[in-house]
Amino acid sequence: MVVVIFGLMATGKTTVARALGQALAWPVVKSDRVRKHLAGMKPTTRAPLAFGQGIYTADFSARTYEEMHRQAAAILSTGASVILDGSYKRAEERELVRQLARGHQATALFVYCECPPAEARRRARIRLTDPQAISDGRVELFAAQVKDFDPLMPEDRPLLRLNTDREFVVVLEELQGFVQTFL
Repeated sequence: MVVVIFGLMATGKTTVARALGQALAWPVVKSDRVRKHLAGMKPTTRAPLAFGQGIYTADFSARTYEEMHRQAAAILSTGASVILDGSYKRAEERELVRQLARGHQATALFVYCECPPAEARRRARIRLTDPQAISDGRVELFAAQVKDFDPLMPEDRPLLRLNTDREFVVVLEELQGFVQTFL
């Protein structure tokens, strides 16, 4: 199984992916970590770039997802499942995950993390004070990412729209129930 935890910045993707990975003992491939590795940066090095610039250009993002899928393929080839953590803002990026899953006789599940914009902005501000944070998502980039995010498509099913603005135990319970349905 390939579980894609995706959505806008600061909606809880990494927190949700990490918790699901721990609960199921599945590896998590994180776009922020892969992106920084490809750029030769330490994961916690900040890259305060303008939206879509530097390591966030379309070409660099394509390289990032390609490397994530290479890592996921290696995991799937052992018969294990994997969790992918990234924005997956392009419909084409999500299609590549479906192709990856089909190529390994695996099921692709999509979990779209969402919360009110004010909460996402609050989380992004808090993250700026965390020296261990890997993500470069910032409040001033949020509106641009909203405009740049391809709409969810019927092809993105099975899909769980996961409201992360609730007690985390409830969020994780809903997520695990969704995944268990397809095991």
